[in-house]
Amino acid sequence: MAESVKVRITGVPENTQESVRTVLSKLGAEIDSEGVLICVHADGDELSVVPNDEGFLITYSQKCEFFRGLAICINMIKHPDKKVTIKQRRCFNTSGVMLDVSRGVVNSVAMVKDFIEYMALMGHNMLMLYTEDTYKLPGHKWFGYLKGGYSEDDLKEIDTYAQKFGIELIPCIQTLSHLATALRWKDGKKYANSGQTLHVGKNEAYELIEEMLKTVVRVFTTKKVHIGLDEATDISLGAMLKQNGYINPTELMIQHVEKVCDLCKKYGLKPMMWSDMFFKNGERGGDYDETSHIPSDTPERLPENVEMVYWDYCYEDEKHIEKFIKLHNEKIKRKTCFAGGIWTWSRLVPSYVKTFETARGQAMACRKNGVDTVFVTTWNSSCAPWDTYSVLPGIQIWAELTYKETVSDLELAEMFEICTGCALDDFLAIGVDDFSTEDREKYMDPGCFCVNSSAQHFFDDILYGLYEKTLSGYDFKSHYKKYVDLTDAIKHKGKFSDMFYQANIFARLLYQKCDIGLKLRNAYADNDKNALKECIKTLNELLALYEEYHRISYKIWHKNNSPFGWEGCDMTLSCMEARVKNAIRRVSEYINGDVSELPELSAEIEYYNGCRYPLTESGRMMSITSPGYGV
Repeated sequence: MAESVKVRITGVPENTQESVRTVLSKLGAEIDSEGVLICVHADGDELSVVPNDEGFLITYSQKCEFFRGLAICINMIKHPDKKVTIKQRRCFNTSGVMLDVSRGVVNSVAMVKDFIEYMALMGHNMLMLYTEDTYKLPGHKWFGYLKGGYSEDDLKEIDTYAQKFGIELIPCIQTLSHLATALRWKDGKKYANSGQTLHVGKNEAYELIEEMLKTVVRVFTTKKVHIGLDEATDISLGAMLKQNGYINPTELMIQHVEKVCDLCKKYGLKPMMWSDMFFKNGERGGDYDETSHIPSDTPERLPENVEMVYWDYCYEDEKHIEKFIKLHNEKIKRKTCFAGGIWTWSRLVPSYVKTFETARGQAMACRKNGVDTVFVTTWNSSCAPWDTYSVLPGIQIWAELTYKETVSDLELAEMFEICTGCALDDFLAIGVDDFSTEDREKYMDPGCFCVNSSAQHFFDDILYGLYEKTLSGYDFKSHYKKYVDLTDAIKHKGKFSDMFYQANIFARLLYQKCDIGLKLRNAYADNDKNALKECIKTLNELLALYEEYHRISYKIWHKNNSPFGWEGCDMTLSCMEARVKNAIRRVSEYINGDVSELPELSAEIEYYNGCRYPLTESGRMMSITSPGYGV
């Protein structure tokens, strides 16, 4: 282990010194009266790190810049050849992260605080916790029932901790849709229009929303609140349709936004909302449709105190993003923030390639069009046991694009290692769904935005093989072997060692599984029982890998998260193990003569939904595993 760097720091306020010691430990440094002198001034108009004869001078305009500057400074001390003057002016006044703590996983308070420290070193100044019903709501015991939601004391602790690092904690709640797990209970029915959406105009719904906002005011220091309002496609259906007939959804949205924003004004809150519902009513469809009809009186009717959050996770094309920023400005005429995405949903590992490509184009469009608030989202799947720390590279690139107009791969890797102590390449070795540009151009379904073939292999049933034929059009064996070798080579022994071990087991599992269905089917067609016996050996090895992946995922989950939510992963992984055992049992019965045929292996397998592209994207686990469930 390298010797700790010794520093003495002047100019740091008393209330920041504890935070400085905390991040110094992450950087491999400590306070010492004989250490290298770092003078700090808070009167700058940008971040500046200047080496001088006495040591270093850091000036900054925001507290978050100081922590980023400290990380850069410590790296210069460790590497004297890198001792140069650094000046960085933020492209965005506000930059940060939204952590999804609703879809299965609720990160522990300790982990969120640790995450805040990494964000500070990167230079971010805002954190949102996306909580649908994973926060306690007084008087509503069914709200977040058995989901591991944060108590008011939990959120106050996180809020206080974030402030120490110059990070604003902003509540991100839902005041219309995405409330299925709250509305499923008997007590939720009186608020509901449908299974996941509140009933616009109903007094009880606004009483519930008011309780949400009262909690926000009690708990958070900020006056900002993200009120959600996205993807409420059933706003005009359900009970609303039965009771009132059809009402245009845009009209209902405006009515609802008016009422929620009035409640925000009552409690002194400044609301922001996802903007997609204004862009869904067009000829092309989709979340953001440029042909969408937005009534001309929308700007006059929308409350003055609401900001729009334009989210786009799919497009890396700068001009596409720029077009919709302009449409927001022209059609809605409210301040527009931007939210990008780290590609974590519907998959078992992040897609770093897609994350980096979208970030670069989107940040450039935001800079050119005067957007001053950006953040990057992480969305979970309810049955995905990936390690939340694996999103750190996506958070880093948005930090770099906040402080620099362009960021090379080398610059990104250098700052990532400075801020996390890890090689970026080690994290990228997790990304088994990242393919070369050449492969994507040749094998990727042009109708999809990203690839999650690892999830398809992981969940595809060995005997049914719904994806077997589609996936057979690419050499996944060699692809996964590359990631086995890459993760084998990682020697990290620190806090991320379990994550890298999980990635290695995952790659090994995919390597064993990606062709076992075809081998079984071919051996059965040839009635080659020796080949079938070899397949059983492979299946036993595969079962052991599933069980080990289950074990390490359990360890990671319970180290970082609330135990509530694990049941989804537990059931999913147990299901996969059971299906491997079933395949072993069925094939063994055939070899032993207990059954005369295996209809599962003689069934004709079609291209999945007619798709011949092996690099595409699919949805939920059960829709991949079974033709009869999960649709």
